[in-house]
Amino acid sequence: MEAERNCTLAQGFETWEKIYAQASFITIGIIGTVGMALVDWRWALAYIIVYIYGIIGVVMRHLVCPRCPHLHEYHDCLQAPYGLTKWLARERKKTPMSTSEKLLFYTYFTFVPVFPVYWLLKNPFLLVAFLVAVVTWYAGQFFRFCKRCRVSDCPFNRAKVAR
Repeated sequence: MEAERNCTLAQGFETWEKIYAQASFITIGIIGTVGMALVDWRWALAYIIVYIYGIIGVVMRHLVCPRCPHLHEYHDCLQAPYGLTKWLARERKKTPMSTSEKLLFYTYFTFVPVFPVYWLLKNPFLLVAFLVAVVTWYAGQFFRFCKRCRVSDCPFNRAKVAR
């Protein structure tokens, strides 16, 4: 709990951080969807459903956001808008992620950047743009956000805090 009180992010996320995190992840979804739709709209529709449900219905509602002290203690969030995340993750979870929750987390964050690649191979420009967005998002997560994360049970957490 002491680590949470001394959190360097307790003052809130900077606007550029929120824009960076959201823009890079949304760009992945848009480019992946467009590339797939150019080849087969049915697969693109399936991707949209999994993408949106995965982030809003699974990650934000059940996995990471309900365990995040930024949301429930500091009243800020890397997700935009904060109010939507607060509404989705109404109650703070204090239990660690189960093995199945961790598996679901990894599955989702592997599926989103890998699934569209097959369809994007038919459009090299979109493939390169997609891969740049994927690298941008993962680089931001691993080298900036995950190093300061206070969701100690998140599989992406890279913070050096006592757990």
